[in-house]
Amino acid sequence: MYREDANRAWSYSGSKIKIAPDSATTVNDLHYEDFSDPGNAAAGVWSRHPGTAATDLIRFNKARMDTFDAATRRMVAAHELGHALGLCHKSGSGRNAVQSVMWPEAARYPDAPTDVDKANHRRLWG
Repeated sequence: MYREDANRAWSYSGSKIKIAPDSATTVNDLHYEDFSDPGNAAAGVWSRHPGTAATDLIRFNKARMDTFDAATRRMVAAHELGHALGLCHKSGSGRNAVQSVMWPEAARYPDAPTDVDKANHRRLWG
């Protein structure tokens, strides 16, 4: 469920991002999994596994995600996939605040990539 939300968020109109399902002829370069740890404050965690044919990992903490409304779950999912796509946390305050799905606090960012996120991704990948 969370994976589909993340993929949908980054598959916006005009996006060059094409997230294909794994098959016998594709390389698995991103893996999703769920875990449940009520003592862990993180709702989602991304980690990079370097090396040849590396697989990035996005883990969703169901103990946290299941307490959120649908919009917040979409925010967390889009945020973690943003990390896998190479984007870092964004910050700011007041009139200099950057509206971004890459805010580090789930309650503060939108549930889909903003124009800032899309521009940052284009800078990384063309």
